[in-house]
Amino acid sequence: MVDYEFYVNDYLGSAIPEKAFSGVAAQARQWLECFKGKYRVVSSGWSAENMAICAMAESLWSRARGELTFSGSKTGERQSLGRELYEKASIYLDIYRGVKQ
Repeated sequence: MVDYEFYVNDYLGSAIPEKAFSGVAAQARQWLECFKGKYRVVSSGWSAENMAICAMAESLWSRARGELTFSGSKTGERQSLGRELYEKASIYLDIYRGVKQ
């Protein structure tokens, strides 16, 4: 599990307060596991996965704080969030759609 020290020192993040980080990072890890269940996810190592989790955690934190707005139905909101998190994770991981093996 990625910790706050990694977030601050390696990812160079500052948007998420330390007290909130573990919960938001856990949500991001769940999303990553969901992607792994649907797609073929290739990582260059634990650091790449941790970087992806940090990027997704910042998006989740921004949405929780109301900094990003989105509209539509609950299904539309979840799809919008899923696309955003997929894009964030894809910065650090190779995610192949339709090639689950």
